[in-house]
Amino acid sequence: MFSVHLTLLDVSATPPGETGPADVQAALWASAGPGDGLEHVRARTVPGGVGLVLYVRAPDRPVAELRAQTLLDRALAGGPARRFAVAARP
Repeated sequence: MFSVHLTLLDVSATPPGETGPADVQAALWASAGPGDGLEHVRARTVPGGVGLVLYVRAPDRPVAELRAQTLLDRALAGGPARRFAVAARP
């Protein structure tokens, strides 16, 4: 299992709040399938957005990072989490 660290920026006009991490975490779990290898998510508020650590089951780090990116793209495509954009890819 590998940890993949990401920062999401809130690109909406929505006032910042504690719901951001919960929205992202819920979207990740709702979007995750068996092939994503998602084991655990840590999400917390950081200045301007959400800090994430995705714990991903994979044979090596590049595969874990690709799985995390693919899952995150799906999770941010709709719902309340769409107000976030990835600040830096792994």
